[in-house]
Amino acid sequence: MTDDQSSDVHRFWEARYASSEGVWSGRVNTLVREVAESLEPGSALDLGCGEGGDAVWLASRGWLTVGVDLSETAVERARTAAASVGLDANAVRF
Repeated sequence: MTDDQSSDVHRFWEARYASSEGVWSGRVNTLVREVAESLEPGSALDLGCGEGGDAVWLASRGWLTVGVDLSETAVERARTAAASVGLDANAVRF
């Protein structure tokens, strides 16, 4: 991928999140919940975390979670979602 292509991808996702107040539901993905709820909490990396639904859910259940997204708007929403349920940077990092 060239630098121009990388910039285009970043601009696409930033525009996508900036175009509305919320892109996703904010709830955990059904498959993530079904798989993770029976596991002992550990460490999780959520690539493309969007507004943080999965990462916040995991962290609220004791997982040490890191969420990564190309969109700073999405990451800010994820941070807000985490704070709204009382999670701090020791539980989930974006």
